[in-house]
Amino acid sequence: MAMRGAVAASGLDCFAAYVDAVFRHMWAEPKKMDNPAVYRHALLQSGLGADRILALIQTAEVKQTLMESTERSVARGTFGSPTFFIGGEMWFGKDRLRDVEDAPSAPGNGHGR
Repeated sequence: MAMRGAVAASGLDCFAAYVDAVFRHMWAEPKKMDNPAVYRHALLQSGLGADRILALIQTAEVKQTLMESTERSVARGTFGSPTFFIGGEMWFGKDRLRDVEDAPSAPGNGHGR
């Protein structure tokens, strides 16, 4: 549900806010984001278009886009979330987020892409 929501949010031009909100609700607060009622409430709390996202995640287009994106991601070697690629190097896990921020080629470090 959350992954399909990310696809839907990218089409609604709120992807970054969606990712921030979902990760915060999953890890910082934490909430059971696989529960539809909890998921909807978290989106509402975050000021996101909960009902629009919930409608879009049921569409064949969003499901197909997620399937294709997942296949491409797995082909690159990803196996979970969050996974980041910076300068060809893969970074995995929320415990590595500080490392991603400090990577020489990370955006904002003067070497970003």
